[in-house]
Parts: sequence; structure tokens; C-alpha cells
Amino acid sequence: MGKKKDKAREESTHDLQLSSSDLKSGNVYTSQPFRFIVEGTAFYIHAALVSQHSRPLDRMINGGMSEAQKGYAVLEDVDQGTFGRFAEWVNKGYYTSGEVIDRSLNESTSAKSLVMNDDCEKRMESQAEGLQPDEVLPFEDEPPRAVLGWREVEEPSDFGVVTSPRSLKTKRKMKEVSLTPRMQLKESFIQRKTVIRQENSSGPPPLPNQSPKEDYTDVFLSHARLYVFAEKYDVQTLKILALENLHASLAIYTLYEERTGDIVDLLRYVYANTSETVDDVEDLRTLLTLYMGYEMDTLMQDEDFQDLMVTNGGPLLADFMRMVMKRI
Repeated sequence: MGKKKDKAREESTHDLQLSSSDLKSGNVYTSQPFRFIVEGTAFYIHAALVSQHSRPLDRMINGGMSEAQKGYAVLEDVDQGTFGRFAEWVNKGYYTSGEVIDRSLNESTSAKSLVMNDDCEKRMESQAEGLQPDEVLPFEDEPPRAVLGWREVEEPSDFGVVTSPRSLKTKRKMKEVSLTPRMQLKESFIQRKTVIRQENSSGPPPLPNQSPKEDYTDVFLSHARLYVFAEKYDVQTLKILALENLHASLAIYTLYEERTGDIVDLLRYVYANTSETVDDVEDLRTLLTLYMGYEMDTLMQDEDFQDLMVTNGGPLLADFMRMVMKRI
């Protein structure tokens, strides 16, 4: 297992060195842009940028395939968001994840509208009775409690994710006492070592969620879809980076009971689009299996999660039961 991890690191490091060398010399920008059509939209990327990272895509561009003859390729197995992140990565060395959706905004707007209507009616009633409006019901325009832009200042940890000082104190206390099986699994998950994120820290860091109204489904799926794309087209550096970015997001994610659906959607996609883990190699499934291990108490309360284990069949249930045995 150690040798396979070292080989993956060597391959990813080689890709980074090759990219850096070509960028400095400017060779990649003298190559002709190649056109990729994804969901009807054309993406133009310098051919050398793509070729140096992916052999399958290189064959489309420079090989004997029909795409090379036509000068463009139609990719049917990827969405625009995922390919756009791939294009961003080959040019910048990092990519931007999906967006957090604040579910409280619509609710706050609707609630504010109801309060304002109710306030107006009471003001009219009070005026009709000869009273001052402020004596009946003063209206305070209070901003929504969950606003994505409000974040406390936090300090980065040694393993590339944002951690608050309070959580760092908690970790120190945890190490002084005997950890429960659940906390051992959580500690193992959080302390997972990174390769690409340490070498390339220019990308935007993940932010922790602050409220059950923050929907992280698109964030998690953006990493998982890019991982699946990179695995299919043999982009090893990007594959590792997508896995590490997903880990960084999950490591600081608070799993509220109202947000278990974010994880269920992630599990559903991963187990439908990846193969079973072979020879204990770290992959997307092993990462999520460990995550399920310490969050199973909350996940088991979700009926969709229970249904997914039944409908998915053996792989998900088998991975889940391995974690159950570690918790006993």
C-alpha cells in the first residue's frame, strides 16, 4: 500500500514539474487551442496544456482518433461545471469549488414579508384607535442570522483546513484523555495527510458551515465529479487534488441533522460512479467510508440514508458495516 501511495505522489510531482517548466518557457501558449464541446458549449484550451496532463485527451488531440482529424471533441460524459473546473486547473493550478446555497435567504424574505404585512395591519388598527404606531408594535429590520459573508477570524491548521482556536484547544484536551472509537475515527479522518494541497496552496481555502441553512451539496459534488472526470481521463494530479479538497471541506463541516441530505447525495453519486476499492488504495470511497464511521449516529436518523444502503446493494452497506465493527 505504501509503495502505491509513493508512486502516485511521484507521478503527481512529475506532472507539476512538467507544468511549471512549460509555463516558464511559454511552450504551452504557442500551441493551438483545441475545442472541447460540453453540453453544447465550446471550451478552447491550449492543446499542450491538456496533452501534458492526460494521455486519453492527448490521443484525442494528437493521435489517430477522429477528434484529432476534425479538430474538436464532443465530451458526452461530463457537465459544464466540471469541465470548466478542469480548464481552470490546467491554466491556474487550482480550481474553484461549487457554491454554498444559503437556504435561509428565501425563508427570511418570506418571513420578513409576513412580518411587514402584519406590522402594517397593526399600525393601521392602532391609528384608527388614536394610538401611536410605536406604542403598539415597533418593527425592527433585523438581518438574517445566517449570512455567508460573516465569518470569524480563524487560523489554518497543519493539515490544510481552517480550524478555529477553540477547536484546537479541544483537540489538545482530547489527546490527554482516552478517545472513544468514534473520536478515534474522527481524529484519523481529520489528520489525513495531503500531497498536492501542501505543494499548491494558491487555491481558495474551504470555509466551515455556520448554520443548518447552508447547503453544501454543490460544494461536495463539485469535488467528487472532478475526481471521477480525472480518474476516467487519467489526470492523476487533479484526481489527488480533488480528493484532498473534498477531505478539507468535510473535515471542517458540521453535520447538522437538517443537512444529512448533503452527505446522502454525495454518497449516492460516488457509489454510482466509482468502482470498488482495490488493494486498500486510498480513494473516494475509502474517504467517505471513514467519514461515515464517525458520523453514523447522525446519518442513521436519515430515512434517505437508510433507503440508499438498501437500494445501493452490497458495496455501501459493506463499507458501512466495517465502520460499525470499528465502533463496537
